[in-house]
Amino acid sequence: MAKVTGGTDGSISGAIGAVVFYKMRGKSYARRAPKERAKNSWSEGQRRYFTKFGKAAAFWRQSTPEAIKAIFELAAENMTGYNLFLKTNLPAFNADGTKIDFEWMHLSAGKLPMPHRLRAQRVADDPEKLEVTWTDENQEGLAGSRDVLMMIVVRDGKFDTPIATGVFRKQQSAVIQLPAGTETIQGIYLSFASKERKLYSPDQWFGI
Repeated sequence: MAKVTGGTDGSISGAIGAVVFYKMRGKSYARRAPKERAKNSWSEGQRRYFTKFGKAAAFWRQSTPEAIKAIFELAAENMTGYNLFLKTNLPAFNADGTKIDFEWMHLSAGKLPMPHRLRAQRVADDPEKLEVTWTDENQEGLAGSRDVLMMIVVRDGKFDTPIATGVFRKQQSAVIQLPAGTETIQGIYLSFASKERKLYSPDQWFGI
């Protein structure tokens, strides 16, 4: 049964017959309700996909830091941050959803451009520090000289909340102190954020 909210000029939610009404980002939409299928009618490939999808969805709900969710909400257009995250990261999960390929995973998204030739490696004589270099193209548009380099650390398969390194795009190089517990760090994701934190770039994975 459908429900009308907000009076005679309000919105409809719910189902009328085979049509489902719903709202997303303040707008109302209608779509045909999916036909129910018996589970035993699914192919093996479909069962694997649904299992993988469920694991990815659970990862968003249970293992994704709120700061990362906020980045995807900002980047999402005509969809939710949750949907953008799944669209972006479903390929990173293996067939049964139990393992993540870090090189395929992305924890930042948005229109802010990444600089060219971004590189990162541990300092040879001080493994608790990371040397990062890139090329600042000084291009017009969304990129700004004071965009901040962001870092997400991965340790024991878990993702830390994003860290603002205090390094600006215009610097083109920096030596960054890694957080405590470097022996458990598997790698990092690097990206850039605008000064006001309204725009973010995609990220790049570095196994260190």
